[in-house]
Amino acid sequence: MALGNEVRDLVDAFSELVTQHLRLARLELKQDARFVGVRVGVIAIFAPLIVVGYCCLCIALALALRPFLGEVLAFLVVGVLNLLVAGIGIAVAGRQLSNHKMMNATQLELQTSTAMVLPTRQERS
Repeated sequence: MALGNEVRDLVDAFSELVTQHLRLARLELKQDARFVGVRVGVIAIFAPLIVVGYCCLCIALALALRPFLGEVLAFLVVGVLNLLVAGIGIAVAGRQLSNHKMMNATQLELQTSTAMVLPTRQERS
């Protein structure tokens, strides 16, 4: 009978462990979604302002360069500068998003629990 109780306790403890992992995963997923959602919202709010202001500055720069480079070359130079700056900005933002670890705490806890429950290769040999 004692073995039956121990098995039942083990199953209950394992069930509680899985439940806690699911709760942590749900909580962490909410936090990650909120993190990404807020940043996307901020970008959406300011993007139109940036576009209008940037267009005005580009036109002004091209008009200022027109006496030195001619009309076509001045606008070409401004366009190339825009592409370079935008490419760098997108690369930086992409790197920041790829460096953000989603559900990091859940993964660490799952690895810790797995290591405690399952024997290592050395222990099996």
